[in-house]
Amino acid sequence: MKDKILQKIKEIEKQEDIKVLFLIESGSRAWGWESEDSDYDIRGVYVQNYNQFKDLKNQINLVSGELDIELWDLKKFLTLMRKSNPSVWEWLSSDIIYLDNPIRAELKTEFVKGCSRFALKKHYISMARQNFQKYIHQIGDTANLKKYLYVLRSIVCINYIEEKGLPPPKNYKNVISFLPENLIRFFEKIVEDKKKSESLEGKRNYEAEQYIVSFFDKQFERDNSRFTKLRDLFDRSIEQLITTPSDSASQVVNDGLNLGLKDNSNELSQISSNDETSLNSNIFQSNKIGDLKR
Repeated sequence: MKDKILQKIKEIEKQEDIKVLFLIESGSRAWGWESEDSDYDIRGVYVQNYNQFKDLKNQINLVSGELDIELWDLKKFLTLMRKSNPSVWEWLSSDIIYLDNPIRAELKTEFVKGCSRFALKKHYISMARQNFQKYIHQIGDTANLKKYLYVLRSIVCINYIEEKGLPPPKNYKNVISFLPENLIRFFEKIVEDKKKSESLEGKRNYEAEQYIVSFFDKQFERDNSRFTKLRDLFDRSIEQLITTPSDSASQVVNDGLNLGLKDNSNELSQISSNDETSLNSNIFQSNKIGDLKR
């Protein structure tokens, strides 16, 4: 399957004129509760020529058979990372990696060091509330039981963060112990049944729902965490992909890139702070990306 995935990514790269930095599995397979008929939820981050005149794409989505592919431009990824968005962490912490790049490990390390635990917990609460209200609350006496997995996992991630002071592991087996014992059994039973089929209707568990709802108005302690290396990581994400110049024309391109970064140094430094500066502004513009390689 990995070969099939990488082949599809090569087609997308050629069609969209992008280069993918890294590619991971982000869905039920990475969480550890996939069924026989689960799709492959492929997620990745790419770079592109940020000085081209045509519109830049922040995101690329494609469904091809059992492959559900979603790719984010590096600027979008870093914008959300600066907000300690859990989707960014889910992508960085996945144990199933189809295409890797050293920058992924550096981004992961930076997220652990600089993310706001407060913001991360608030994001997980929001995810839990949205899934609960959409798929479980006020829908009758039965529910699609696998939706409990998504809601309870968000809740247990909050428990993990509060207990460990770290972003939570991706696979549910590494966080499940942070639920009450009765809900661990409930969770594991759903996982066991889900692995047989995606269709999983059953009686609602009001005890689990009461526990879930108790988190919705929970107050979390704020923190002063901040990222300090996002600008540098963006620069090196581009620079490490530039082909070694083979002629004077290529040298001009690379000189222009270096000059552009130098000239924008004051603006680029703003990315170290957790303000509302957009990564989609000119602070991340370079004169030319040039030929890119893995």
